[in-house]
Amino acid sequence: MTQFAYTAIAVAGSGGAPGAIVRGREEAPDERRLRSELRQRGLLVLEARPVRLRDALRASLGGSGGLKSRDVEWFFGTLRTLLASAVPIESALATMQELAPSERMRSVCGDVRSKLRGGSSLADAVASRAGLAQPRHLALLRAGHESGQLAHAVALIDSGLATARRIRSTVTGRLIYPAILLVAAVGAVWFLATFVVPKFAATLEALGGDLPLSTRVTLGAARAAVWVAPAVLVTGVVLWALRGRLIGRATRARLSRLALRTPLVGGLVWHREGAVISDVIATMIEGGADVLAGLEQAEQVVGSPAIGERLTAARRRIREGTDLGEAFADARVLPPMVSAVLRVGIKGGDLTGGLRRASDMCVSHQERVTEKLLVLLEPAVIVVMAGAVGWVVYSLVMGMLAMNDLGGL
Repeated sequence: MTQFAYTAIAVAGSGGAPGAIVRGREEAPDERRLRSELRQRGLLVLEARPVRLRDALRASLGGSGGLKSRDVEWFFGTLRTLLASAVPIESALATMQELAPSERMRSVCGDVRSKLRGGSSLADAVASRAGLAQPRHLALLRAGHESGQLAHAVALIDSGLATARRIRSTVTGRLIYPAILLVAAVGAVWFLATFVVPKFAATLEALGGDLPLSTRVTLGAARAAVWVAPAVLVTGVVLWALRGRLIGRATRARLSRLALRTPLVGGLVWHREGAVISDVIATMIEGGADVLAGLEQAEQVVGSPAIGERLTAARRRIREGTDLGEAFADARVLPPMVSAVLRVGIKGGDLTGGLRRASDMCVSHQERVTEKLLVLLEPAVIVVMAGAVGWVVYSLVMGMLAMNDLGGL
């Protein structure tokens, strides 16, 4: 069990004044379970952090629950197929438990099935198993449950996982060649700087000569890299693992706003959040819920605090009677082109269709930008590594010339 320090807002049924800020400590297997348990007690968690250092490291580095991406893809892909065939959810999970490809997935299906039989929704049952679903997937499941479109929500999750797998495969395939070049170049530079350059230095010192500036720079960089590189690597890993403890809510909001203003990165973040928001709202509306209910679900899954602030502002305007498309455009919830597509759908009387097209546009944009970045990555790695190797070779040649000059004296 991990002990968490949390900050939450009291809502109706919590026994306290609605809207009151509640702070405390609670033990739970993971953060998702903590949020779920506190939500059942009428507390909406704003922030939760592991108290102990080892818990923070374990949560950051081992939070997948032992599940791999292919396990998650199998779970939702199989569940989608069974639900599309009109198989009841409990029977579908029983079939999946029987046909699971591994003991691990058999245990996962059994746990989810037990939660369902105990009265939990599919979202809560899936959330009880760490690593099985991301927050946006849980939001889609809750939206599907509340709107009666559970099979459609599962289909959206499966499609999203397939898209992520396709992007991941493309990235991996494109990175293989640059990675080989990078490893080979780093190995060559390390060998030259560690074994060859010091021998030149020793020889020149024995002859009473001085190393050229380029050779001294290379030798100094090699000596520093032996100690600095491991320290930087370890520090980076620790900081990444403890980012939840070191970065507060206000800092995350500032970083989020900075990320949105960053070229390329801002566009990717904006379109990623836009796809999730559009999918969640469309799923809720298709099940008969209103726009405000869809916005409430979307607010719970937005990963960017800056986009979350915009979504909250848009929701406030919609409650006052503003059109969804106009509110989104004014609050800049969606990218301009995506927002225009949504407004066209609303004007044409097809709100859900406009939301689906907006989501597709966001996903397509992410794929296009990723593809362009990968196209530029290969020559960039080649140029950088060629420059590094060329500099080392140049420093060696200068050292050799210095030795020749001394030998000719």
